[in-house]
Amino acid sequence: MSFFKNMMASMGIGAAKVETVLEVPYSGVRPGDEISGRILVEGGAVPQQINGIELVLMTSYIKEVNDSKVRENVALARLPLRESFQIGAGSREEFDFRWVLPQHTPITAGGTQVWIKTSLDIASALDAADNDYIKVLPHPLVASVLEAVERLGFRTREVECKHVGHSRYGVPVLQEFEFVPRTREFGRLDELEMVFLPSPGYVDVMMEVDRRGGAFSEWLGTDETRASFRLHEADVRRGPDALARELGARIRSYM
Repeated sequence: MSFFKNMMASMGIGAAKVETVLEVPYSGVRPGDEISGRILVEGGAVPQQINGIELVLMTSYIKEVNDSKVRENVALARLPLRESFQIGAGSREEFDFRWVLPQHTPITAGGTQVWIKTSLDIASALDAADNDYIKVLPHPLVASVLEAVERLGFRTREVECKHVGHSRYGVPVLQEFEFVPRTREFGRLDELEMVFLPSPGYVDVMMEVDRRGGAFSEWLGTDETRASFRLHEADVRRGPDALARELGARIRSYM
C-alpha cells in the first residue's frame, strides 16, 4: 500500500499541498509597500521531503514571435522562505513572511495582472503551487505623472507589459503606458507613450511622442521622437499643476 501511495504522490495525487494567505489591503498595494501573510503546507498521504519554499512575484507580457503576439508569464522577483524539511503524512506546517514589493512591480491596469506564486519544491514528485492575484496601484511618483498627463488632456488607451530583453531591474519586461490626446492643443499628436523606471526618491521617464504625418514621414521615421528625463520628489511636491506645465512644455518641444 505504501508503494502505491508513494507512486501516486509522485504524480501529484495525494501529495502535499500549499496555500498562501495574503494580508493586503483590499484597496491595493504600491511598489515599495510591505506585504505579509502566512503559508500553509498540508501533508499528503505519505511523508514527503520538501526541498524548499519560495514566493515568486509574477506578471505576464506581450512578446512578438514569428510576426505574432503571444502572452507569456515572467518572474519579477523571488523570495526564498524555507530550506529542506520533511512534511509528515496528514500533518500541517505554517510559515509567516513579510515581503517588500519591488519598485519595478507593474500596476494592474489594462491587460496587466500581477500575482504571487507560492512554489513548493517536492523531492521526486510534482511541485505544488498556489497563485494569489493582487491589486497593484502606481508608485507614488508615477501616480503624480499620470495625473499630470490627464490634466494635459490625454486619456489612457493601453497599458501593457512589453518584452525588452533586458532592463536595469534585471527582468526582461517593462510596462508601457499609451495615451491619446483629447484636446486640440495636442491634436497634432497621434499618441504619447511613456515607460516609468521608479527608484527611491525619483522616477526616470522614457517618453515617445508620435506626431501625425503622412506615409512618407512614417517610412522615414521622422514622425517619432524619443526622450528621457528624471523627476525627483521635489518636482512632484511643487503640485500637480506645476508638474503638468513642465510635462506639457516637454511634450510641446517635440511636436
